[in-house]
Amino acid sequence: MLQSNRKARLFSLRLAQTWKSFEKFRAEGAKALSAIKDGAVATLTTKTGQYRIIEEHDFQQMYGLARDVDRLRGGLRMITVAVRAAQKHPDRENLEVLAEAVAMLGELPELPIKDSFELLMPENTDFDDDDDVMLDPNEIQPPFNNKTPILEDELD
Repeated sequence: MLQSNRKARLFSLRLAQTWKSFEKFRAEGAKALSAIKDGAVATLTTKTGQYRIIEEHDFQQMYGLARDVDRLRGGLRMITVAVRAAQKHPDRENLEVLAEAVAMLGELPELPIKDSFELLMPENTDFDDDDDVMLDPNEIQPPFNNKTPILEDELD
């Protein structure tokens, strides 16, 4: 029996929040996205279609798994061709090719999974002096918050 010394990675998704319209999603603001983590998948239904929203880490895991599946499919295709050749012409050379193909599939390295994207920087940093440009993501305030806006009348 083959044993693997790799840690077993569990990847499971579960249905989370559902919004029946973009307006309902927008009305909840940033807090709507705070519950979308650790495998939670939210659903947004609009007039143009249905969309799934997942956290970056979960997307990277899913993308990595999809890439692994694609690589394995290619390896299995190669083994299928080698098996057909060995069935048609069961000579030593074709059997060695089949054995090598099976061995190579077992040795395929596991692809890494990214935890996040690299920071995006603009290509052209020649900004006008009058432009107020913030490139540090920590300086940018989220567009939504739960605070009540201060009206001009209340400032006096």
